[in-house]
Amino acid sequence: MKKCKFLIVLIFLSCSISFLSASSPDSLNNGKQYIKSVVWDEGEDGIEGYRIPGIVVTPKGTVLAFSESRITYADEDPKHLVMKRSIDGGLSWSQTYYIEKSDGRYWKEHREMIDPVDTIEKQEVWTNVAPLVDKITGRIYFFYSLSEGAVKGMNLQRYTRVFYRYSDDEGESWSDRVEITDIFHVKESGRPNKDENGRWIKDINGFPCDFLGRAFHMPGPGHGIQLSSGRLLLQVWHRKNLEKMNGTKINVSDRQYGLSTIYSDDHGKTWRHGSFFGHDGLNMNESRMVELDNGDIYINARYTNNNPTEKNYYRVIAISHDGGITWSKEHIDDKNFPLSNSCDGGLARLTSKKEGNKKSRLLYSKNESLEGRKNLVVRISYDEGLTWNLAKTLDKGRVAYSDIAVLPDKSILVLYETEKFKPMYCVKFNLEWLTDGKDSIEK
Repeated sequence: MKKCKFLIVLIFLSCSISFLSASSPDSLNNGKQYIKSVVWDEGEDGIEGYRIPGIVVTPKGTVLAFSESRITYADEDPKHLVMKRSIDGGLSWSQTYYIEKSDGRYWKEHREMIDPVDTIEKQEVWTNVAPLVDKITGRIYFFYSLSEGAVKGMNLQRYTRVFYRYSDDEGESWSDRVEITDIFHVKESGRPNKDENGRWIKDINGFPCDFLGRAFHMPGPGHGIQLSSGRLLLQVWHRKNLEKMNGTKINVSDRQYGLSTIYSDDHGKTWRHGSFFGHDGLNMNESRMVELDNGDIYINARYTNNNPTEKNYYRVIAISHDGGITWSKEHIDDKNFPLSNSCDGGLARLTSKKEGNKKSRLLYSKNESLEGRKNLVVRISYDEGLTWNLAKTLDKGRVAYSDIAVLPDKSILVLYETEKFKPMYCVKFNLEWLTDGKDSIEK
């Protein structure tokens, strides 16, 4: 019996040491918390890398982390869509759940969609992750695309098909896929983009498209939001193809980058298209949204410069006064966000005066460097996104996309990718750590 007790003590101490060694020295120092965990490790499952993170928290507190599992690392190459769960607030992670596998099955069932010049043994390029939680019903939606990918070795990316699945058991299982591609093939008025004979109007490549001739639609990345009204709202970006079949590259200024939203007011039974915006010279694309205390929606987007020689960019923001359907005040924000690399960024609300908190706090994450994708920074705004003066670096190394979620106890999670053959991490920290003790949830 004494030996048994001794072994239990050793196991307990071993677990404690392991937990603390995975934490920063600040993890429990003066109320500060900072803990870093590996969600997908380098080379896990024989994959070259994990990209395009999305993270959400369910009403029951389960954390769901999503990513592309890139068999090979390029955007146009085959990839799975995967997820892991955490039931301890982002400290440890489950095995990998495959939501879509790049196993050739979809193309075998849809051979008529494969270009005659392309290989018939095509593998799927499942792409982009965009989870969205209905906090009222508990249902988790997961939006994503299927990209045409490479054609005869060329990175054309001419079109996508857009789908969603949903889970009613905390991500343990997922519904069959539901396609919603045609919701984006509309005229500027919102009516279906069809001719007088009821046939879909097609782009220069022969694919159904929107009124700007775009057949490439990407939900997210990152997460969508639920408004205080109950509305489910998701950001989507659009563009034309990258190359022509003859190998000629399409100029950025001719790709018609821009945004739109889809929304549901009946908990996902039906989805409607909002409106197109951000394509008139601003080239808005990958973005995040947050509801402001006054009910407006703030969107913060990646900006793609038309000049290919300028590699560094600011951010573009816009405001919606009608729950994310129409947008105004689109402009480059060169005051709050430093000149930096072009990349996706995260956005979330930490606290809201509308919900009885003493302070409004918004969170933003992005790599900020003039030397490429590195130096992941988290910023905080106390005035509903008007200024973002307080900032702290999470990781000085190579970092690309990131996404933010907030736990019920107001701990903050940032899920972020690094690079090829490197891990995808989740950092858990609190407001005290972020502000060096100058602010706390109680204040």
